[in-house]
Amino acid sequence: MAPTVYGPRMELRDILRRRRMHRAFLPDPIPREQIERIAGVIRRAPSGGFSQGGSIVVVTDDDVKRELIERFEMTGTYADDAPVLMVISANEALYHARYNEADKLAVTGGVEVTWPVPYWFVDAGALMTLVLLVTIDEGLAGAFIGHPDQKRICDEVLGLPEDVVPIGLAFIGMPGTAPEIGSRLKSRQRPAEDLIHWQRW
Repeated sequence: MAPTVYGPRMELRDILRRRRMHRAFLPDPIPREQIERIAGVIRRAPSGGFSQGGSIVVVTDDDVKRELIERFEMTGTYADDAPVLMVISANEALYHARYNEADKLAVTGGVEVTWPVPYWFVDAGALMTLVLLVTIDEGLAGAFIGHPDQKRICDEVLGLPEDVVPIGLAFIGMPGTAPEIGSRLKSRQRPAEDLIHWQRW
């Protein structure tokens, strides 16, 4: 296993065991190459029809971070210390454009495929998960939040194009001492048999 800046890479099962929304960060800066590896996971993220509608805005500038944190109403929280923010977005228009190309229309008889769910958001959610998992693999910690007005906020602060819709904001950094999950949350965890169904519901 190739070493990372902060330690050896982990097996996937170990990463999954450690996956949580971390609630404490150290303000130490993260090396550029490490940030690039995390953001670079977008090249491996699923993309319906290879539409490539996902995007990431990496924010390390202190003033921009501060404005985003204030506008997301996270001032005075663990967000203040995270040295890296990543805004993960989806672009619906790229999916429609891709599925109106000749090879896709040939399969459907000349009409765009019917979308049973908005796959641009499905793929963006998968991208978000990969970002958080790779963050752990890098020996770092991550958290992900949303805000009801995040499209307007990100448009105004980051200049997002009209078609680009953020699904939320990831905080990334060295893990600080986070509060214990506690028995309250553990007691709310639904048993596996309520979540996984075999053959039929």
